[in-house]
Amino acid sequence: MYPSGQGMPNRFGIYVHIPFCIHKCSYCDFYSFTRFEPADFFKWQDRVLREVEESASWLGSAFPGSRKVSSIFFGGGTPSLVPTKILGSVFKALSGSFPFDEGIEITLEANPETVTPEFCDGLMAHTPVNRVSLGAQSFQAVYLEKLERTATAESVVRAVSLLRAAGVENLNLDLIFAIPGQSLEESLDDIREAIRLKPNHLSFYNLSLKPGHSLFTKLPSDDFSADLYEAGVRLLENEGYLQYEISNFARAGLASRHNILYWSGGDYLGLGPSAASRIFGRGVFHHRKALSDFSRYLDSNPFSSEGWEPNTQGQTLLEATFLELRQNEGVHLGAFRDRYAYDLTEAKNFPLFLREGLIDREGEWLKLTARGRLLADRVTQDLVD
Repeated sequence: MYPSGQGMPNRFGIYVHIPFCIHKCSYCDFYSFTRFEPADFFKWQDRVLREVEESASWLGSAFPGSRKVSSIFFGGGTPSLVPTKILGSVFKALSGSFPFDEGIEITLEANPETVTPEFCDGLMAHTPVNRVSLGAQSFQAVYLEKLERTATAESVVRAVSLLRAAGVENLNLDLIFAIPGQSLEESLDDIREAIRLKPNHLSFYNLSLKPGHSLFTKLPSDDFSADLYEAGVRLLENEGYLQYEISNFARAGLASRHNILYWSGGDYLGLGPSAASRIFGRGVFHHRKALSDFSRYLDSNPFSSEGWEPNTQGQTLLEATFLELRQNEGVHLGAFRDRYAYDLTEAKNFPLFLREGLIDREGEWLKLTARGRLLADRVTQDLVD
């Protein structure tokens, strides 16, 4: 089933998934693999180029009118492993198939140890990438080892220097906190080291592990994780990084447009193995799942023949509330009501959450308080049930 073609007012972004990695970190839930040959890069390229053509043709038929792309995000895996000429061919196909917004944000994820002078030169010569997100995670060897990272603190510093020298000014650094054994001061030291590199954007993620992982039983308590989070937020804000989402901070005007598109209910097209797509139509979100298997992906059917799964209204409400409340600005109640036909203020637990100081209402805006962000999943669930 395909979503309705009744208007497409949403911002539109494209996510391109690259599954190749040097090493598969055990905490990572994203689809990737480490055994590949150079020829696999070209197989990936050929299939993605077909997907670009197929998806553009289908979207043009199902949703007539201009579909300007506001952001593109190359995620992984490790996109910085792919030869930059191949990345350039994908960009050429995208720009030939979709109109781009003026000032489009184009992000590439990179692991620090893969950033070389040759990579930087090729990135600038063959692609229009204007934002790079580096997976630093920590600047301390003991915690990089626990996370199974192959990078070092020195490689992060070197990668930032090389990218800036090549002309990439818009940089994000990813950090992870609540690593087993990590103290409050060590967590803050990671933030301080990141700030010294003067990135425009910082992501600060709580380590999440599944039961059965060797470190799962060694994770800190929820209370201590909350202490780490709150201390990190204070430090980042004191250093001029504005929190615009639970885990993301940026200098003024430099929040990730692609991330905001996800959290504000925007539409996105996913290309590559394990890349999902979402479009809002007929009052609900429609999702298209992709294959988390490289061989099956290479042999997969044309984009237009793959069905879309519509959410129920309840599923859409839960997804929208969960995503939009993550943003510091919160949810505009009137716009939410018009779009999803649901008034959050009529939820049974709305008055209780106000009294408990978990949410705050200012006119038509509803947002989580600092305490509410620590309990975001509970608040979301109970505002929809």
